[in-house]
Amino acid sequence: MISRQSEPPTSWHAVCSIRASGDLMSDNSSLPPITACPECGATGRKVGLVTPQALLTEDARARLGDAEGYRFCKTATCDVAYFGEREQMTFHRVDLRVPIFQKSTEPSRLVCYCFEHKVNDIEDDVGRTGASSIPDVIGQKCKAGLDRCEEMNPQGSCCLGNVRQVMNQAATATESTEQACRQGSLLIWW
Repeated sequence: MISRQSEPPTSWHAVCSIRASGDLMSDNSSLPPITACPECGATGRKVGLVTPQALLTEDARARLGDAEGYRFCKTATCDVAYFGEREQMTFHRVDLRVPIFQKSTEPSRLVCYCFEHKVNDIEDDVGRTGASSIPDVIGQKCKAGLDRCEEMNPQGSCCLGNVRQVMNQAATATESTEQACRQGSLLIWW
């Protein structure tokens, strides 16, 4: 049996055990928030209610209810997009109106939802010039107040970290390709 002095539960299973045992009051607000995704166990990133309200399909939004406190699961192999911190509520990637950057491998997927920059846009820039101006363009637009990350991006926050990640991966891939070409051309000359 779990007592009040034990570590706070971070999964639904632990919360359900406490609720079933009666060790804590039945008021959900007295329980610590659930932070671990119920399917993969990864710690979810807290998102404002505005994010699922804006991005869920109409049918899924009807299940949203009045609950505050949702978390975003970014694990690529997990089907969960959002899960409740206080209630056993999950929304899967099919419940969203947009594909989730972290859960797709399509080169044409959006990495910046506000300004519609795609992964292959960044990869093309890096392949042509060795860098991309897209992070600077996004940063300038954000400074001008043109972003709507909380409403547009499934992770509920700015995409620049993801954009830089894509840029770094593209630069590494380009360097590897160039190195292989140089090695291949050395072999041709011999």
